Amino acid sequence: MGNTYYELKLKINPLMEDFISEIFFENFDCDGVILAEETYKDLEMIDTTEGTLRVFLEGNDTYEDLLYDIENILDLSRQEFLDRGLSELELGSWEFTLEEKRNEDWSVKWKEKWDVTHVTEKIAVVPDWIEYQPKENEIVIKLEPGCAFGTGTHQTTQLCMKALEKYFKGGTVADIGMGSGILSILAKKLGATYVYGCDTDETVIDVAKENATKNGVNVLNNPIEGSKELKEFETTTHPPLEGGSKSTISGWGKKAQHLYVKNNIKLAKNLRNNATEPEKILWSYLSKSQLENIKFRRQQPIGNYIVDFMAPREKIIIELDGGHHNQNDNITYDKQRDNYLKNCGFTVIRIWNNSIYSNIEGVIQYIKNIINNPTRKSEIFTLPQGEGISDGCQFELGSADKVTEKFDFVVANILHFVLAEIMGDLKNIMKENALMSLSGILDEKKQMVLDAIAREDLTIIEEIHQDQWTSYVVRREK
Repeated sequence: MGNTYYELKLKINPLMEDFISEIFFENFDCDGVILAEETYKDLEMIDTTEGTLRVFLEGNDTYEDLLYDIENILDLSRQEFLDRGLSELELGSWEFTLEEKRNEDWSVKWKEKWDVTHVTEKIAVVPDWIEYQPKENEIVIKLEPGCAFGTGTHQTTQLCMKALEKYFKGGTVADIGMGSGILSILAKKLGATYVYGCDTDETVIDVAKENATKNGVNVLNNPIEGSKELKEFETTTHPPLEGGSKSTISGWGKKAQHLYVKNNIKLAKNLRNNATEPEKILWSYLSKSQLENIKFRRQQPIGNYIVDFMAPREKIIIELDGGHHNQNDNITYDKQRDNYLKNCGFTVIRIWNNSIYSNIEGVIQYIKNIINNPTRKSEIFTLPQGEGISDGCQFELGSADKVTEKFDFVVANILHFVLAEIMGDLKNIMKENALMSLSGILDEKKQMVLDAIAREDLTIIEEIHQDQWTSYVVRREK
C-alpha cells in the first residue's frame, strides 16, 4: 500500500447509487463508497436529483493514468445506460473531481458515515465493524457495505427484503443477480431450505460466499447440477419422525422400542432431565410462552410415543431429529409414528439438529410461519436439512436462462430493462403458484415491466413503493 490514495467525487442521481458504485468495484481497486446527498441551510426543503458519490480508490496508479481510465470507463458505462433507455436526468451529470490525498486512515475513512440500517422492525443490516445488540426476535445480517451490489441501504434491496419477510412461507429460493448475497442470506434466516444465487459478475461470487459465512449460513461449494438434494427435499413426504433426544438413551434400538411403550412416563421424565444440547437451545425460545404466546411442554407422552415438544391447546408438536434417523431400519417405525400423530389431529414440525446449531433464527421463523398458516391442521412439516443432506446457499456465475430447477420463491433485484428482457426466464424457474419479488424499477419505467408481467401471464399480488422506486410481487398461476 502506497503513501497516497485517491478520492473521487462524482455528481449522480442518488437513486442510481448502487448501479454506479458497481462500475468502480468492477473496474478499479475500490475500497468503498459514500453517497453524500447535497444539503442546504435554507429553511425550506429543496428536492434535487443530484448527489455526490464519494469513491475511495487505492493509490496504485499515477494521477494521469487513473484519470484517463476513469473518463473512459464512465463514458462507456454512461452510454450503455442510455442505450438501455435511461435518460440523462435519471443518471445525473456524472461530473467529477479526482483528488490525491495523503494516506492516513483512507482504508477506513469511507466507513465513518455508515450505521445500522433497520429495514423493518424485524430486519437489521449491520456493518461488520459495528458492535450491535439485536432486539428480541430481530434478524441481523452482518455485511461490509460497498463490497458488492446489495448493501441493504438502497431502496431496491429493501423492497425485496420486505417482500421476503411478508410473503415467503418456506421452501426453496432463487436469487437472480445476487450481488453481495444479502437477499440469499435473509432467505436462509427466514427458514429457506435451500437458496440458489447467481450473478453475471464473477467478482461478486466470493463476496457473497464470504458474507454468507460471516452470517452463519452454510455455503455449498459444489454446483448442484440436476439438484439431486433438491429433488429429495421435494419428494420426501415421510422423513424420520423420532426426536433427536432418543439417541442419548443407552441401548436405544429395536429392543428399547418395546420397553418404550410400557415405561413412557418414566422415560419422558428421564428425557427431560437429560436434554440434548439442541433441545436446550430450542427450549430457550419455546419456554414460558415466548413463541407466539403458545405454551409448550417438553417430552410429552402421547399414546405409545413421547414427543419432544407439544402445545396441547394448539395441537402442535415439534420434533428434533439427528442424522441416525436417516437409517433404513428406522423408516418403518417412524412412518407408523407419523401416521398416528397425524390421525390424532396434530401438526408436526420436524427440525434437524444441525439446523438448531447453524440457523436458529431461520428455524424459529420457519416454525412461526407454520403456526400462523391457517391450513396447517393435521399435517406433517419437515425442515429438510440434516446430517448427510446438503443445506445452505449455492452461489455461482450464471443467469436465469441457465437455471434448470424450479423454486418456491424468486427474487430479482435488477434494473427494469433487464427484468423486461428476462421475464420469461424468470417465470420458467418458478414452481406452480410460486411467488417472485421484482425490484430495481424506477417509477417512470414501470410500464416496461408491467408489459413483461402481462406478456408472461403472471399475476400481480402487490405493488410496493419506496421513494422513486417500484417493486412487484407476482405469482405464477400455471
